[in-house]
Amino acid sequence: MSSSTTTPPNAEDIVASPAVDGDLNAEMRRAAKPFSRTTVVLAGLVVLAVAFGGGVWTHAAFGSSAPSTPTRQAGGAQGGQQAGAGQQGGGFRGGRGTTGTVDRVDGTTVYVKTAQGTDVKVSTSDSTTIGVTQQGQLSDLKPGATVVVQGQAGSDGTVTAQAITQEAAR
Repeated sequence: MSSSTTTPPNAEDIVASPAVDGDLNAEMRRAAKPFSRTTVVLAGLVVLAVAFGGGVWTHAAFGSSAPSTPTRQAGGAQGGQQAGAGQQGGGFRGGRGTTGTVDRVDGTTVYVKTAQGTDVKVSTSDSTTIGVTQQGQLSDLKPGATVVVQGQAGSDGTVTAQAITQEAAR
């Protein structure tokens, strides 16, 4: 009976044998690519997710805190133009406007109290449109009503109204 025993290679045999059994250039190219295509795609997805999360965090930290409100149609002859409600200084034809409640009407002047508590003097003219859900008159504006005034503010703070829209009662 014979037994086959394998002896471990000695150091001289290891050093004397070739390092690679095949093409050395092919082995070097395979070793030079440390990441597979799957790893690169997954890394790209992680980068996109981190960038998205950073954008969300930045918007939450520095973005607008005022909720956006839908725009409303201005009444009367201005029917095709829109006015943003809820903001003092909202735009209309490049001008400024104001939002608040009617404090009083004195002739052709309307006094509006803003949400900040300031009184704004609003001058009107024959070309100022007054909207109260339907076309209205200056006399339709009553104290306590919420209105949107669209027009240009003068240097003294008086707004020259292009349109005044009374909001529906709540």
